Parts: sequence; C-alpha cells; structure tokens
Amino acid sequence: MLLAARRRVTEVLYSQLTAPEQEPSRPVHTLGGMTRERGGKATETDGPGHDLAPLAGRFTALFIDWVSCLLLFYLLSWTGLWPTPDPFTSNLLIASLFIVYYTACLTFRDQSLGMAIMRIACVRADTGGRLGLWRALVRSVLLSLVLPALTALGNRYGLGLHDVAAGSVMLKADA
Repeated sequence: MLLAARRRVTEVLYSQLTAPEQEPSRPVHTLGGMTRERGGKATETDGPGHDLAPLAGRFTALFIDWVSCLLLFYLLSWTGLWPTPDPFTSNLLIASLFIVYYTACLTFRDQSLGMAIMRIACVRADTGGRLGLWRALVRSVLLSLVLPALTALGNRYGLGLHDVAAGSVMLKADA
C-alpha cells in the first residue's frame, strides 16, 4: 500500500502544485492524486485521499521522537557518560541529538520511532523514495526549530516549511 501511495505521489505531486487554483466554492483540494478538505480532514471516499498522514499523527510522532531524545540525553547524563553542562548547553546538546537521530532515521529508513508508532512515513515528494542525507539533514534542522512545523497548520496540504525545503511528504504507512 505504501508503494502504491509513493507511486501516486511521484506521478502527480508537482503537476498539482503547479496547477491553477481551484474555484473557492470547491471544498476539496488535491495533492498528488490525494484529496484533503479544507481544515486538513481527509475525504470520506474510497478512492485516493487517504494517503497523506494526518497532522495530529505527525505532531504526535514528533512529540514521541523529541521525548525519546530527551530521555536518552537524561539517561546518558545520569550514568555519567555525557557530562551535564549549564542548561543552555544542555538544550543545544538535546537539539543536536535530535538532529542526528532524525537525520539518521530518514537517511537509512523512511520512519523514525515516532513515525513507526503512528504508522506514517516520510518520503521524497518527487520519487517516493528515501530522502537521502542532505534532504534529511535540512528537514531535521528546520524541524528542530519548531516554527516550520507549525506552518503546516496553515498549508492546505499540511506541508510545513521543512517539507517544502526538503522536498518531502508524509504518508500513511502500512500497518
């Protein structure tokens, strides 16, 4: 199912993004053959439209990943393997740990721990494949700033600035 969703994204994603705007009277928008109503709700049809990951699942996955990095940092600090400097440096180390973790997950797989729990995957928008090192790094750095993730709330397709900059899209994954 994920492969079919990747093919649909590959086939029509950019053609839909460059298409002229639809009339305001139509409540449904399409992205890569996948439909979303205004407000981020998926349509209730059997056809395409259930492939984009919901925003709630994306934010939950991000929360799980961030908490995992926090727990790992505190575990390493508690055991003495990682020195605990002042709070500012600790926060920078936690953000750096998140960037390394997230980049590694998206470079070698298409899911992080939180994404696997929420059954979503992050793939390239143009090919449907893995992001690769540079796209994953760009996405991770921007995502660690939090603000680009919040821009997904205002995008009709649920894409944040980190998705646009990395050329990525979040899809529902197989169970």
